[in-house]
This record gives sequence, C-alpha cells and structure tokens, in this order.
Amino acid sequence: MSGTVGRNVAGALANAGRTPGRRGRRRARTGARVGWPTAVRRSYASNIWVVDVGERVSPLKGRVKATDVAEHAGVSIATVSLVANGKAEGRVSATTEARVRASIAALGYVVNPAARSLVTGRHHRVALVAHDIANPFIAATAAGVGEVFGKDMQLILAAATGEDGPPDIATISSFGVDGMLVNIAGIQDDPQLGEAGFPVVVLDESQGPPGLSRVYFDVGIGATQLSEHLAGLGHRVVVYLDSERVRETFDDRRERFTAAFRRHVHRAKIVSARSRIDMHVAQALVARSLPAWRRQGATAIVTATDVQAYGVLAALAEEGVEVPDVLSVASFDNNPIAAVTHPPLTSVDLPARELGREAALLVVDQIEKGVRPGRSVILPTSLVVRRSTGPAPT
Repeated sequence: MSGTVGRNVAGALANAGRTPGRRGRRRARTGARVGWPTAVRRSYASNIWVVDVGERVSPLKGRVKATDVAEHAGVSIATVSLVANGKAEGRVSATTEARVRASIAALGYVVNPAARSLVTGRHHRVALVAHDIANPFIAATAAGVGEVFGKDMQLILAAATGEDGPPDIATISSFGVDGMLVNIAGIQDDPQLGEAGFPVVVLDESQGPPGLSRVYFDVGIGATQLSEHLAGLGHRVVVYLDSERVRETFDDRRERFTAAFRRHVHRAKIVSARSRIDMHVAQALVARSLPAWRRQGATAIVTATDVQAYGVLAALAEEGVEVPDVLSVASFDNNPIAAVTHPPLTSVDLPARELGREAALLVVDQIEKGVRPGRSVILPTSLVVRRSTGPAPT
C-alpha cells in the first residue's frame, strides 16, 4: 500500500486515545470498527475505503451504488442487478454470485426500492387494511403475515378511513403495493376490491365480493362450546355485549352463540347490548347498565371481542363485583392478554396469527405463482376455559 494511503488509514483507524486527523475523521464517521486491517485500498472512483478483513464500511459521500459493488466484485452492473434482485439463477455462476454477495455485505449495499421495481415489475409490498391497527387481534394477524413474508416482502399497515367505510383503493395503490389484505367492515358490496388491479384477500369474513380469496373462522364450533360451558355451569340469563360495528363476523358470533345457548338452556334469556370495540367505552357502558342487568337476573356477560371483555372486567372490579362468584365473563378472540387479566379470561380462540399466515400464503401464491383467486381457507375455533367463568350463583 502506498505511503499516502497508509497514512490516511492510520489516521482513520487510530486507537481511542488519539485524535484522528482530518482524513481520519472522515473515515471514522463511516462507522467501521476500530482495528488494524491486514490490507486496505482506496477506490478513487467511488471514494470508498475497502477493508479486506471483512469490516463493513460505507461510502464517504452518499449511499453505496450498484456501480460500487460492481467495481468491488469485478463484475458488470448488470450482474450486480441480477444477484441483488434474486434473478441470478441460471444466469450467473455460483462463484460469481458468491463474490457479488460478499461485496454487497462488505459495502452495506441496499437495493433502491424504486430501481428494483423497474427491474422486477413488483414493489415487494403488501398492505393490511384494518380499522383497529392497535387491537391485539390485528397485531397478532400482522405478526402471522410477517412470518410468511420474511425479508422478501414488506407489510404496510393501513388504517381504514372512517369507522365503517371501505378502503380507498386508489390511495393504497399509490403506495406501490403488489397486493392487499382486508380486515374491515363494509366490503360485502364494494366493487373496488374486485377491480383493484392486484390480488386482494379478505380476512375474517365468509362473504364479500365474488372471485376474491378469503380466510375466515368456523365460529360455530367455539360458540357452541361456550354455550355448553355456561349452560353446564347453571347460567340461564346472559348479557351479550355485541360490537356496534356492522360486520358479518360479529353477526356470526352473536347468532351462533345465542342459538346454541337457547338449545341447551330451557327458557334461556339473552339481554342484548352494544358498544364500540374500546375497553374504556365498554367499561363505561357496564358501569351504567350493571344495576339493570342484575335486576334481570344476569349471571354472565359474553362479549363479541376480548377488548370489550377487558372493559367489563375493569368495570366489575371498580364496582366490587367478584368474578366469577357473582358474574361470569367470557368473550371471543383469545388474545394473549386474555391469559393475564384478573381473573384470566375464558375466551373462544380465534387464531389470529394463523389467520395472518394463511392470508399471506394466499396473496403470495397469487403474486408470485399466478394462482387464480377465489380460494377459501376456513380455520377451526375452540373454547379456552379460564377462571373468569364459574357456577351461576344460587
């Protein structure tokens, strides 16, 4: 190595006790680890220090470009593009591909998303549209999607505008997406979804625009198990706290539970109530309604979602009502938090993570393999019994 380059590197890699010179300060700001390399060279064309001991370095000016990787690996820019965009198979030898990948790792090269889209014709992004992106159920769904996507696809979480409005397809398309997962109300008669121009998968709804793939739950199994559980504990009067949001999934939960409960309990009584899917709103409703519910003989409260059940438990604790000695509480969802409430919550397990995984598999098959839409995946449900339900008081 030349004396000039050697002096520059020595200044940049000076130990912590020394003050680096001007060139050394420039080198230090790249973030490379302090240490003495066995061989160092400088690329004057790209203004990059290349350290042969495997240190990750960055360009002194701007981001690393494909031209920098090509020079470092001794290949053409086209070869770098093929390797970086996953199109090397059958076009680039294994040895050359390995050399390019080593250069990409050494330089910290990141593919420009816009340029990649021009090469591949894809954005490598899928949108998940939901009303309650902070809801633990949606978070678990997104986690399941992420397990399938890995590093190859980005997931965009998009909050639908309005409580019950359909998604704005044009706006979501402007993000540059290859597909969309929809878990919202108001999609049954929305023609936009069938004309989106990219794959759309509907979540947690068995009905909707024809020709779309969907993943949903067989709620009847878990709802029947819950009704049998409460009937077996001697409950005869149950409050059903439904969601104010109009969705087929909530109608299904309510109808399946109430029908099964009436089959199992002679002269059963269902007291109906509704609230937003918000813990504090549900808590306030229970605080107002509890005296009337108690006068009607209610011994259990069933909610359409876990989030509402958290509000029920909070209200009962505030009122000094023992659960389950005085009132039992159960719900649908079985989010992870249900296991750590006080007391732990009995809930119908709707496997949200599996919902996300299956939806992701459907949309990836359509994007990458050209699989035709219109497939349905139905997931089983089951009751998870915890300490929030007990015998009806006599």
